[in-house]
Amino acid sequence: MRAMRRVATTVRCVPRFGYAGTNVRTVDLDLPSGAEPEALQTTLEAWFNRRGIADAVFSIDVDDDGYFAVVNDEAYDADWGTPLL
Repeated sequence: MRAMRRVATTVRCVPRFGYAGTNVRTVDLDLPSGAEPEALQTTLEAWFNRRGIADAVFSIDVDDDGYFAVVNDEAYDADWGTPLL
């Protein structure tokens, strides 16, 4: 049996509504190579939960730059991720 190869992936997180104090941020996740959007959502939800931020991920979407996460604006009350400048 072959072990699944894990790949470090940078995920863009965009605010759902974009209220004051929200911005696009990135987080780094370890995902299995070729992971589907459902795996990305599950892994990202676990990443937020480990930081005590519940219900952060609204959805996963895709654009020309790849997959990104839509994050509920309430999650921005906590310090997480790297702001994308």
